[in-house]
Amino acid sequence: MRVEHEDNRIYLMNEEEIEAGEILFELAGDDILVVNHTYVHDGFSGQGVGKKLITAVVERAREEGRKIRPVCEFAQAILTKNEDYHDMLEK
Repeated sequence: MRVEHEDNRIYLMNEEEIEAGEILFELAGDDILVVNHTYVHDGFSGQGVGKKLITAVVERAREEGRKIRPVCEFAQAILTKNEDYHDMLEK
């Protein structure tokens, strides 16, 4: 799957150019990326799409020098469960 970036959205496209899922976020000030919504489209459940989206948003936040405020329950669960992401959580 291919990761695509827009201003306030990251999404995954499969090999057939079908969107598999998206993660929506906004900026709070200059240093916080607020994750509002993670969505996996029908037919893509159980394929790790949600986790790939979280990884992509973490990579983007790291590149931009931002922390993450997960409002989305899925993002909150993944980010707090995975110790590799703890440094990215807003304190």
